Amino acid sequence: MSDAPPVTPQQRKLSEGGLSSYKSLVCGDSSWIQFVLFEAVQLFTFGLPGVLGLGLRSLLIRHFLKACGTRPAIGSNVTFRGTSEISFGNKVFIEDFATIDAREKSSIALGDFVSVGRHSIVAAKGGIVELRSGSNIGSFCRIATQSKVTIGESTLIAGYCYIGPGNHKRNSADGTFISGEMDIKGGVSIGSNVWVGTRTTILDGVSIGDGAIVGAHSLVTEDVAPGAVVAGVPAKPLK
Repeated sequence: MSDAPPVTPQQRKLSEGGLSSYKSLVCGDSSWIQFVLFEAVQLFTFGLPGVLGLGLRSLLIRHFLKACGTRPAIGSNVTFRGTSEISFGNKVFIEDFATIDAREKSSIALGDFVSVGRHSIVAAKGGIVELRSGSNIGSFCRIATQSKVTIGESTLIAGYCYIGPGNHKRNSADGTFISGEMDIKGGVSIGSNVWVGTRTTILDGVSIGDGAIVGAHSLVTEDVAPGAVVAGVPAKPLK
């Protein structure tokens, strides 16, 4: 049998692990009892449609999260990873098929009235994601970091946006990018009352000030001043 190909550290870790690795992925540092109970809740309620499923998930999910406010609304087929490091404020809304992924001793905090759209992914891999009160994440978005992403109050992220991606360095040992370290630049900070248009990518290391507008299909590689309107690839201020 040939040697395994170069892979990311995450792929290698998951391929070598057994049940304990799966438990850590799903429930973080929670006990085995918590893990078994969460597996049961997933099996019997996460795919359950209608108001019955919504009510059961909203009632039960709080027992597995690090913190949970009043009346969370969890759609069907939502995926949670690292539940022990996920915090919800009041009336958080997670739509169907979304993923909240706090693996590898990460932290994800969703403030009051935060909404995460269908098929969107909020992922922290050894980092921190903070969605502050009233922020709204559209459908099919990906917010991912190995450092930190902060999105301010009442900020609107339109569908299909990608926030926080870093660059892969070439591994000098085998010449591949997939097995190389990540080039981490300090994360992404988006202020309050910002509007980010559809299909925008905001790279690691960028800060966007309060009240700014980012036009659709933009690539944001540099900081955006408060109140500015930018667009393009790369995004530039509009006159």
